[in-house]
Amino acid sequence: MRLFITTLSLLCVISFGYALAGYGSSLFGGGIRTDYVIGGLGAGLIFGGLAMFIWYRKRKDFYDYDDNNV
Repeated sequence: MRLFITTLSLLCVISFGYALAGYGSSLFGGGIRTDYVIGGLGAGLIFGGLAMFIWYRKRKDFYDYDDNNV
């Protein structure tokens, strides 16, 4: 499960990179690629939200709780 959450987090960063690439393409003489910007932002928010949701649901599996030392 940790690897899956890490993969979703990496996909989130890559998707936001696509959004920046679509916006930054205007700096090199081209126009802003709105498909890259919208697709990158949308996919980044979905992947990031899904990673946070799964982590929140499974967070007790990731930590070693000791009920005697509360």
